[in-house]
Amino acid sequence: MYLKRLDIKNFRVFDEEGVSLIFNQGVNAIIGENNSGKSSVIDAIRIAYSTVTYKKDIFFSKSDFHVNEDGTTADYAQFDVFLEDVPKRLVEIWNPQSESGKGGDFHIKFEKYIAPSGMEKVRSVYWGFGTEGNSLTTDTFEATDVVFLGALRDSENEMKPSKNSKLAQLLRNMVPEEEIRKELVQILTDANNSLLEKDQLIKTKTTINKNLAKIEQEFLNQQIDIGLVEPRFDSIASSLRAWFKPKWLLINKSDSVYEKATEYYQNHKEIKKMQADTRGIYFESSILEDQMDIDAEVSSRIKELANSSFELYQNGLGYNNLLFMSAVLGDMAIEKGGIYHNLLLIEEPEAHLHPQLQELVHSFLEDANRNDSNIQIIYTSHSPTLASKIDIENINLIYECGHEKFCLPFSEAKLNEDNKKYLQRYLDVTKSQMFFARGILFVEGISEAILIPEMAKALDRPLEKYAVELVNVDSVAFKPFVNLFSSEQVKTCFKKVSIITDDDRCSKKNEKDYISKDFDYDNVSSEIVANLENGQPSDRYKELETLCSGTEINIFSAYKTLEYALCCSENNIYHMVEAIKNCYVDLGPKLEEKIATLSELSEKAACVWLFIRTRDKCKGAVAQYISQVISDQKKQKDNKKTIEKEFIIPEYLKDAIYSVTEKKL
Repeated sequence: MYLKRLDIKNFRVFDEEGVSLIFNQGVNAIIGENNSGKSSVIDAIRIAYSTVTYKKDIFFSKSDFHVNEDGTTADYAQFDVFLEDVPKRLVEIWNPQSESGKGGDFHIKFEKYIAPSGMEKVRSVYWGFGTEGNSLTTDTFEATDVVFLGALRDSENEMKPSKNSKLAQLLRNMVPEEEIRKELVQILTDANNSLLEKDQLIKTKTTINKNLAKIEQEFLNQQIDIGLVEPRFDSIASSLRAWFKPKWLLINKSDSVYEKATEYYQNHKEIKKMQADTRGIYFESSILEDQMDIDAEVSSRIKELANSSFELYQNGLGYNNLLFMSAVLGDMAIEKGGIYHNLLLIEEPEAHLHPQLQELVHSFLEDANRNDSNIQIIYTSHSPTLASKIDIENINLIYECGHEKFCLPFSEAKLNEDNKKYLQRYLDVTKSQMFFARGILFVEGISEAILIPEMAKALDRPLEKYAVELVNVDSVAFKPFVNLFSSEQVKTCFKKVSIITDDDRCSKKNEKDYISKDFDYDNVSSEIVANLENGQPSDRYKELETLCSGTEINIFSAYKTLEYALCCSENNIYHMVEAIKNCYVDLGPKLEEKIATLSELSEKAACVWLFIRTRDKCKGAVAQYISQVISDQKKQKDNKKTIEKEFIIPEYLKDAIYSVTEKKL
């Protein structure tokens, strides 16, 4: 059984329209910028599953009702929970009419009411599949074991000895048999009795009793006894503690077993759990679990060194979190009667972990589900590392648009199988940052990626100030992204999404305006200029326009290409030629001479474009040069200095930058 869909209405940041989140088996992520409502979703799940259970750690209160911008507070809040693979025995929620025939659902509504005392209070109404009145009992909710790891979790304290610690809970579930429990208790009883026979314990007890006798005289005459914890199974569970053993143990050159350790190392150099340096031989503390042929003296010395330990408070927060998660998932993996769904909710599993370890944690969480399909994991995250690793269909993106909160489950996006495969390959850590932005600017290649940030600064619209992510698609494959950020219900999941692309006119061979790739800069002619001015955008560009119609994704196109569009003024022509001369010491001056013979700006622009088209490897270098010009001129302008030959940013690039920052004044 697993949670398939959750609808939330009038709860905290979510209004009456509410949000719907779609989950799948295995590992699921809820992502979005800060204060988008991710934690509220986790709390909604926790409240829903604890409504009629006796073990509540979270409650719905009056402050949880949604408050509108005008100050009015909602009269009710509702959670609708839809499940899949529901056993028929859970008759209160099983829905035989569901599409799969294995679905189920339950619903919880919180309402305000006036108590007889006159105080306003909150009551809950809950029902299973069907309509209100189909009652729910604790039996249904106990079929799901929900564990929550909060963002500010205190892993050290959670693992300390106590009756409610994760270690205690794990041991109880590992040892359900009464006979084995009795055996463990007997060991503790024997240890207790042995300890009490020691002279030191007897003297301690006698001293206390003598002092008590002096104080109490003959009125009370009480006696005490001492020993270990009370010999009960719960005492054993409550006393468990965890600590970290050192990873590496050193048998140094002055150690009595050094010679034997060296001999073993020399004969087993292929074992990666041993290393030698000038100090001695290092052994991983786990080597004895794998290698049984180690000399007895060396083995004994390794065990002795391994007794050194680090308390949890001496350990890093990240590793303590891993220890905590390991204990929780270990407990979930134990089969328990009547439990059909193990639901682990984690806020920010990336907390205190470096990126590489985050990847390992994600793999670990996925493996937990592969080994037990009843384990479902839902986490919130701000980590591009985790977002790049999880299956794209298992992500729910929460965002704000027009003062309202929305959710786009990527499983509901207009993605076909090819789109999904492309995005799964493409979305690395850097590009996954776009999921946490307020605006996205997609560009074709490295030239735009270099130029746009500097142009945005020159326009006093630095992208970082407006939380805009620039994404270099490194091709014209914009379709998967348009489909990702739109669905049947959602035009786009971002208020500000724009695409900068070339219209690639005059590139179709069978059309009269086609400009052959055989032409170089010295072939520029009035016919080529006319074709560029009158040519039609490419079919690829027209298809992109059609795809984006009906969404709120804006397209800003270069007239032919970026390089042609950059040549929009005489000043720009000068800087473009200087950039080319910087790359091509011999050909650059020849281009400059050719341009000097031309009178029309359109001819000069075509000449520069033809030169770069034939030598496209220089595009990045030209963009670097121009970006430096723009940056230097911005500094001059800020210092009130006169700028000679000011570089003019093309209008379509200005408009694109304004579209994802704020409107042009």
